[in-house]
Amino acid sequence: MGLTPIRIRSKRKFPSRGKPSPWQTITSIPDDKISPPKKMKRSLSNVLASRSTRWRPAIQALPAEILESIFLYSANVALPRSAPIIGSKLSGRATLIRFIIWAFQDTWEQSFGDPEKFAAIDKNRVSGNWQLQSTILCLPWITAEFILQAQQTWVEKYARDQHYRHYLPRLDDDGDPFIYGHSHHFEGGVGHFNSQECFEADYQEVLSWKPFERVGSWGGCDVHPKVRVPTILVTGPWDEKNLRLLFWLRRGGLVYGLEEHDRSWEIQLDCLRNAFIDTPEPNVFITNLIDLTALCQGLPRDIAREQRRRIDQRLKWGADSVISKEILRQVYGTIGMFHDGFGTSSSPK
Repeated sequence: MGLTPIRIRSKRKFPSRGKPSPWQTITSIPDDKISPPKKMKRSLSNVLASRSTRWRPAIQALPAEILESIFLYSANVALPRSAPIIGSKLSGRATLIRFIIWAFQDTWEQSFGDPEKFAAIDKNRVSGNWQLQSTILCLPWITAEFILQAQQTWVEKYARDQHYRHYLPRLDDDGDPFIYGHSHHFEGGVGHFNSQECFEADYQEVLSWKPFERVGSWGGCDVHPKVRVPTILVTGPWDEKNLRLLFWLRRGGLVYGLEEHDRSWEIQLDCLRNAFIDTPEPNVFITNLIDLTALCQGLPRDIAREQRRRIDQRLKWGADSVISKEILRQVYGTIGMFHDGFGTSSSPK
């Protein structure tokens, strides 16, 4: 009786009898025995067509125009991030400009171009969605240029014949007429408004001011007074983009620290350090955009004492310019005004 073969894994198998050995001579196969290649079951065009009609969520399949309407009426800034295809449909410049207009138009309609009209309005009666405005100002793509283009588009459609006067101060701190350093017609007039030109004129004018320029009240109502200033615009460090956006907010009537919900001593401390105390050159422009009094109020006593000590050491070192020393002394004295136990609040020598 023959033995029963046992198969063991990982052992070389013997070639079957019907299969030619690799050492055997391979004979050519007649042409009539060669079978034709199998045809493709589906063409490439059919495959691509099926992919394009593959199921996707209903909202992603909507046309861009309908998606934009949903975006505007829902005011949901997270919608473009919900899916790549939705983001691509809602990332057009025209769509984003319409979104800015949607958020700010109620505020603009109420007091555009007339600072005195805004001064007579109770801040609790100012129109507009301040939560939505605050959210938009924190988006990474927002810039002053984006807002200016949106405002110009709105003006051309709804306020072309309205009188516009610049929001810069008309009087100095003593009540005398303020003398501008630029030749732009800041008094304005009907049809005067050009968002980009007027903004640049105002920007260059304030940029030329001395530290803590003694001026009367200034600013309009281009933004709801309850809007939260983005933290990065207060704490710095500031590049040109952030400075221009911060200036647009200050020019539009928003001053950090006037609302209680704005104040945070950690944010104020970062601003004081990045703008004045720790920077190689104190920022003159910031002195006229952020109220120093609001920055110095509410600091813990030990923190305030430490900042005054550091300013005192820096002034004794004597390496700063005359203007920088003037700014540092002003900061030193203002911090001391709001903290008991410092003795005199006067600036160091």
